[in-house]
Amino acid sequence: MNAGMTAQEMLDFLENQRTVIIATTRKSGAPVMHAVWFVYLDNAIYINIQGSSFKFNNILRDPRVCALVEDGESYFALRGVSVEGEAVEVTDDEEILRVQDAQDQKHQRIGSGTESMPKYFEKNREERLQRGDRVLVRIPMTRVRSWDFGKTRSHYNDRGRP
Repeated sequence: MNAGMTAQEMLDFLENQRTVIIATTRKSGAPVMHAVWFVYLDNAIYINIQGSSFKFNNILRDPRVCALVEDGESYFALRGVSVEGEAVEVTDDEEILRVQDAQDQKHQRIGSGTESMPKYFEKNREERLQRGDRVLVRIPMTRVRSWDFGKTRSHYNDRGRP
């Protein structure tokens, strides 16, 4: 029984999810998790974070990260993609523009995530994104695992029959 997603299913899933959980490593070696919004493009996960943030400093010290995108509230609805890779800051202007374009397309598809927030929040968020202390980080999908437990339903249904 294979519960893994196909390449197309994984693409569809990643292009339509908003939040990724990133695991980085503290100075002590202990793991720490960060929930951030992301963009998927060209077999990589991109996150836009503050250059002075705890998570970016962890990445600079040790670029090995794990990333998890998951969805589902009941067993047969559980789906996810887990990624391991070495995070790197993106400095290429052309790549940055392609990621921004992909993010704009994603917002058109699933919304920006701020639609129900008061107008001042969206303005404040936009100002924070533009103030110059943001960095774009690429997490290449070096090692990937995926699952869609909906694919296991027939296996369990078949086992219950005499």
